[in-house]
Amino acid sequence: MELSAVILAAGRGARLAPLTDQRPKCLLPVGGRAILDRQLEALKRAGVGEVAVVTGHAADLVEAQLVQRPGVRSVRNPRHSTTDNLASCHAARDHFAGEATLLLNGDVLIEDGVLGDLLAAGPVPILIAIDRKPLYDADDMKVTTTNNQLHRIGKHLAQPDGEAIGVTLLRGAGRGLFLRQVAACLAAPGGERALYPEALDALARQDQISVRSIHGRRWIEIDTADDLAAAEAMSW
Repeated sequence: MELSAVILAAGRGARLAPLTDQRPKCLLPVGGRAILDRQLEALKRAGVGEVAVVTGHAADLVEAQLVQRPGVRSVRNPRHSTTDNLASCHAARDHFAGEATLLLNGDVLIEDGVLGDLLAAGPVPILIAIDRKPLYDADDMKVTTTNNQLHRIGKHLAQPDGEAIGVTLLRGAGRGLFLRQVAACLAAPGGERALYPEALDALARQDQISVRSIHGRRWIEIDTADDLAAAEAMSW
């Protein structure tokens, strides 16, 4: 399968200041290696040939990090300071290529098995990786599901049964569905400050999205100093 990937790494990561005052979160080291480098290596091991990294805050530093990586290019979100990752998806719309595209948040570390689980799943148009746990906090990207079908996704869901980890697989027609919904959400009032799960939520209401639980796999989203410390304590 010809695979591409898009990594959303334009944000500043303000909750990790002052570490992110001069460099983006994706370049923070975990175990002596940048988060972005670890993501790119995991994608390469999964067979991904082309990667687009959406940059914004301290974009020059990210671009310098990518110079020696063939098949990896940067795409700037020119309005990164006034938009969120929905706009970053739109900026990278021409790089959702090949037979399937993996969409990753730039602050997520995953073990190789996560990508393997998604790629081994049935060929549904849109598949998001989720995890399950007893309790969910305010910052979790919560989901409600039935029989591996996504019903809703959002941070404010009252009775979630899982959380999206920030890794989505789009195959064939699924990419067009997603990118058209991204454009529609971006054009709506408040769209510039929206997160791309809003586009996923709209598609979920049309029964367009499946989920794959990766419960038991190692992964972490790095938003705070505590998250960074937890990532350092994990084996990668």
